[in-house]
Amino acid sequence: MVATTPFVLAAASIIGLSQATPLEPRAVSYKTYKGDGTVAKGWPNTSDWASFDTIWDVNIPQSAGACKWLGLTPNSDAENTVMKAAIKQAASDSGLDARFILAAVVQESAMCVRVKTSYSATQGYRNPGLLQCFNGDHTCNDVDAGVPQLVPCPDAQIKGMITDGVGLTTSDGLKQTVARSGASDVSKYYKGALLYNSGVMPESGNLGQGRSNPCYSSDIANRLMGWVADSSPCDRSTVGN
Repeated sequence: MVATTPFVLAAASIIGLSQATPLEPRAVSYKTYKGDGTVAKGWPNTSDWASFDTIWDVNIPQSAGACKWLGLTPNSDAENTVMKAAIKQAASDSGLDARFILAAVVQESAMCVRVKTSYSATQGYRNPGLLQCFNGDHTCNDVDAGVPQLVPCPDAQIKGMITDGVGLTTSDGLKQTVARSGASDVSKYYKGALLYNSGVMPESGNLGQGRSNPCYSSDIANRLMGWVADSSPCDRSTVGN
């Protein structure tokens, strides 16, 4: 989502699908990451991230509660199945790590397929769908655009919300912002996340100085590690120090 406050709900939580495979043990306490997103500055490498299934399993039970809190009909198991497959397919098609896409979905919409479209307070940008992407075409809840809350959310809309946000069917998605980061190490994901959220990299290169949500990249890193919570404990006033 470009130039808007992230939908994070700080992403609230819930009950949905469960995997047959037991969860791998994860340390889920939040760690505030500061600096430029590199391993040298203490940010986690991809080898430190939780597995895709673990990130999915610890978050999908939270999603139903988040949807209800937002006044939305929670996802059905069928809708979750489509979303999960769409994320994996988009990762394959874009070259992005599927875990990164999943973490962004959690951050932006709490995985609610009927999440409302948000609009930036100043520029008026429209940000629909699971990834609250910039001017995306797909949504299952955008009353202003003539789309009521759709139950069920059609498969094509779920898939489209993911491809829009990843940048396979739009020109300013996660694929593009990761590329714009100019990095080749793991920091490309954290920098790409900041660019997705605010559109502009701070001149200092400090990800905690992002203009929209300074904690956005740190939140993404924590979600990739398996952290789950209704709200982020990251202090926006100090994360950029």
